[in-house]
Amino acid sequence: EHPTRRNLLTATIQLFEEFRAEDLTIEEVLQASGVSKGSLYHHFKDLGELLDEAMLTQFSMGVDEHIALIETVLQTANSQKEGLEGFRTVTRISQQSSLREQRSFRMNLLLRADREPALAKKLALEQQRLTDALEAQIKRMQDLGWLRSDFNARAAAVLIQAYSIGRRVDQIVEDTVSEEDWNTLIFEVIEQGLMGLSADESSTALAETPSCDENKTK
Repeated sequence: EHPTRRNLLTATIQLFEEFRAEDLTIEEVLQASGVSKGSLYHHFKDLGELLDEAMLTQFSMGVDEHIALIETVLQTANSQKEGLEGFRTVTRISQQSSLREQRSFRMNLLLRADREPALAKKLALEQQRLTDALEAQIKRMQDLGWLRSDFNARAAAVLIQAYSIGRRVDQIVEDTVSEEDWNTLIFEVIEQGLMGLSADESSTALAETPSCDENKTK
């Protein structure tokens, strides 16, 4: 990706922290990025195209990061048990309460796409890419024997994304479910549901796997 194009996208995404996309002006983007108007129009046909690309980039950033973490587990784990430990780490990272705003942004963009057909087409392609990537990883784990082979890998890829963004539902109330209770449930869904472990096997592995806080102290 061209550095100027990347700079424009990065600056625009940062501006989303303060402004809604529809409230941004080209002058604010140029000032934040330090890019000239001519350079902007060289890489994007107009401000609208830049905003769409920035929103799509932000929509995918967190998921791409988690896909990369899963890929690391697949490349380094030598057994189902090591894979299980890695998946728990990925779960703890992907389900953090601090990702509340990221979840809100993704949900808002999905709603916006319902009203804007052109954006919906672009978002559909991006979402297809994310689901394809997760589906491919799940199929690899099925081939390795780490996951059961009697469920649809694509359905599992959608499920993983659904419970991640769905965490935002609970974050609107004061008495939220704790991260520990939420993650424990996700562990059970993955291990007893997708991996096919017994409740005892899952519980034993849970007791043996250090938490993120314990890892930090070592």
